[in-house]
Amino acid sequence: MLGMKTFAQLFKKYRLRAEFETISSFAEVLSEKGYFYEESIFSHWQKGTRIPTDRKLVLTIIKIFIQRKAIQNYKEANELLSTTGLGYLTIDEEKKLGLNNDSKNIFRKTQSRFSVLIVTVLGIFLLVISIVYISSLFHFQNYTNFPAMVPSENTQPKVLVIGIDATLPPMEYIQNGQMVGFDVDLGNDLAKELHARIEFKNITFDNVFNSLDQRQINMIISAVTITKDRQKKYDFSDEYLNVGQVVIIKKSNTAIHNVQDLKGKRVATQAGTTNEQEALKYTSDDLLLRFSDFDQATKALVDGRADAIFTDFPNAKGIITQYPELEIVGEPFTKEYYGIVFIKGDSSVIEINNGLALLRKKGVLNALEKKWLH
Repeated sequence: MLGMKTFAQLFKKYRLRAEFETISSFAEVLSEKGYFYEESIFSHWQKGTRIPTDRKLVLTIIKIFIQRKAIQNYKEANELLSTTGLGYLTIDEEKKLGLNNDSKNIFRKTQSRFSVLIVTVLGIFLLVISIVYISSLFHFQNYTNFPAMVPSENTQPKVLVIGIDATLPPMEYIQNGQMVGFDVDLGNDLAKELHARIEFKNITFDNVFNSLDQRQINMIISAVTITKDRQKKYDFSDEYLNVGQVVIIKKSNTAIHNVQDLKGKRVATQAGTTNEQEALKYTSDDLLLRFSDFDQATKALVDGRADAIFTDFPNAKGIITQYPELEIVGEPFTKEYYGIVFIKGDSSVIEINNGLALLRKKGVLNALEKKWLH
């Protein structure tokens, strides 16, 4: 926790020194470098509830701060990197960042030599692995293992690698060790229509978009609401489910009847979702309890640490089924739609839309809605 707190302090310090007055202004510049995140992730960084774990990402952040003259020397850059637990800058990284290393001590020089040795050994190791891997491709072209990185949008993948956060019943969750739910059935039905194999990768919601950016998955099918902000960064399929947000409370709670009664109340929700954004319209930021998944948010309500939960109607149905002491209060107060998410410009959106159209025409989407939401 100390490391996270230190990173949070330094991140905020250098962000303000770089004249990024808001988190969104920093997020916009980072997106130009190819890193797209929901703004809630940056809030977690600044509050110390999370730290970035991708070395390239942290080096990009440092580079941005150097360009803005917020970080002015080797010591400051190394300090920020070390608080993430990713070690220290290598000689090559220092050169790329254009840092002044005149003030280094003997310990640092020794450390640099050791880093060079480690990098050399790793380089040789990776070279051997690469040779073995390439050789295996020539001899075993009919291999059946899933690829570590998915094909580009210009290919027709035989495997659909789908990112999903399986903590949102009845849309997606784990039951008896198996992933089940509306979105799981939808993915399997699409695969049948497209004559493709399918692989689901269970990824937390606030990391699933980054996995798509890095092409570790083909698409996201995980109860993602189509919004204008998201459409600026990603392509969406046609909508496949009409949903709206609702409030969940304990049945014993007689003080909350609708969203207007949430002022001054503790509201739990999942970080990085439209539920989080909507909840801020009705309660203050310090009373909004952000969790990595709705399992934790629900537990906070059941345990009395929260007064209500903000979530989409399908998820709300799953929650109150699992916890009979909870109930949905009032009617859905938003009109929203779920869609499948793709990297900008991915031509496979057309194929997926054709598949959705066939499922809609055959009555499959309607059957899924009756199966999971009624």
